[in-house]
Amino acid sequence: MKSVDLLLTEHRFIARMVSVIEAVADRLDRGKSVPTQVLAQVMDFSEHFTSNCHHAKEEHHLFPVLAAHGLGPDSSPVAALREQHEANHAYLREMHTAFTHMRAGDPAAPRAFAASARDYARMIREHMRIEDHYFQEAGDLLSPEEDRMLLDRMAAVDQAMARASDRSRFDQMLEDCEALVRKW
Repeated sequence: MKSVDLLLTEHRFIARMVSVIEAVADRLDRGKSVPTQVLAQVMDFSEHFTSNCHHAKEEHHLFPVLAAHGLGPDSSPVAALREQHEANHAYLREMHTAFTHMRAGDPAAPRAFAASARDYARMIREHMRIEDHYFQEAGDLLSPEEDRMLLDRMAAVDQAMARASDRSRFDQMLEDCEALVRKW
């Protein structure tokens, strides 16, 4: 497997959680409750797997290697992807704030969470669509040595994540959320 293929596989995993996030937003917009545990899992997955693991692989490892091929942080594709990462983080902060207010009983918070969740889901889907296309092309620029180095570095990110929070926990979390959403 090539390093970009690993990232593309993670996109499919993240897309599954984005579907859950959209279902949560729909439910909240209809005035229905969502279990606190599900909201906590959505936040946990999005913050720790999507941002701290997946985006870290891109920003700290792939993007610097692409810079050596003339696609540095100021090149339009990489700059746009970084900006989208920042927008995703901002939506997550909004979701986190709304979730905190929901737990405190603020009646306006569910709609605020839903609005931020929709924006986050829309942005993530668009971001992955762009990266799916871009990474295919970027992968062709990588030498076999660079690709092996990236795979090793990405494996180290996974190992660090496993120490902090086992990947199987995210697999189970996603399956549990999907099962609950199917019942709605």
